[in-house]
Amino acid sequence: MSVDRKKLTALLKWYSQSVKNVIAVLVLNRHGLVIDALTRSPEKSVEEEIVGGISALVEPVLNRITEEFSSGSFGTGTFDTEEHRFIFCEAGPEAILVTVLDAIAMVDPVFPYAYLTAEKIARIFDGRTVSPVIPKLFTAKEDQNIERKVDALQKINVKSGEYAYKLILGGDGAVGKTSMVHRFVEDKFAKDYKSTIGTSIMKKECSFEGLSSVVRFVIWDLAGQSQFKRVRQSYLAKAEAGILVFDVTRRGTFENIDNWYNEFIKASENISLILVGNKIDLEDERLVSTEEGEEVAQKLELSYIETSALTGENIDDAFRILALQMIKRYFTTEEV
Repeated sequence: MSVDRKKLTALLKWYSQSVKNVIAVLVLNRHGLVIDALTRSPEKSVEEEIVGGISALVEPVLNRITEEFSSGSFGTGTFDTEEHRFIFCEAGPEAILVTVLDAIAMVDPVFPYAYLTAEKIARIFDGRTVSPVIPKLFTAKEDQNIERKVDALQKINVKSGEYAYKLILGGDGAVGKTSMVHRFVEDKFAKDYKSTIGTSIMKKECSFEGLSSVVRFVIWDLAGQSQFKRVRQSYLAKAEAGILVFDVTRRGTFENIDNWYNEFIKASENISLILVGNKIDLEDERLVSTEEGEEVAQKLELSYIETSALTGENIDDAFRILALQMIKRYFTTEEV
């Protein structure tokens, strides 16, 4: 089995930096052997000691998970000890992602990061193109669905196996909304897309490693020109998910995000949104920094990710982040 270790290590670094209270992150094969690992200790000897201790600690848990694998797919689960909290997330047919947290850590906010990372690990093992970048995700303050149960292996389930949502893309004209949708749905890019008139509708499903659930998006690509504002209100009605897009090379499109946010919230108060900075392939023409995008996203309490519809970078991740944001509220646990 040939694995791009450099990319795998880079991914684990991004993941460990994104998760609070992380002690270690490990990628194991189905037999519990360590493929790659990363701890927060800068000393190699200490890292090896931590990884060795954790590997011994999770071995009996992995044996129980392996039994589940024999009857199908384990998916995702947690295991708590007096000192640690473990998250096990299936990462394709070859690997398991293990996240080790402090005993005081809340695991619910970690799951969107874990699922996204597990998906990327599966792509690395398959030899597919993947970015190691893990974007900053906003997690709203909400009730914790996953209780702490010492010495109990809990399997994470979702109440229903299939979800369908109306997803709206908003942003000024020519920021790349149509290109993003076509890249996501068809994995194609064309330089000669004509401006959207009114709206364009497409469909696409999202599935995740470690989850049996499927999220189906009905994607509405709205015209960004001001003359269509009155028409947009009827399209925005009852929308459950949305992506606000600006062009990192055109500062005016970034400064208009507040207006787009207010327009979306006014039409659909409970809509789940993320913010996307598009066209990062045009690095020499960039006028909006990553830090500025993150600052606005934090102010609006949204997750933020940067994409390129031209190269496809992070396009799938943008839609997957939104899908995870939608279904995370339906997590339930089952003691194994």
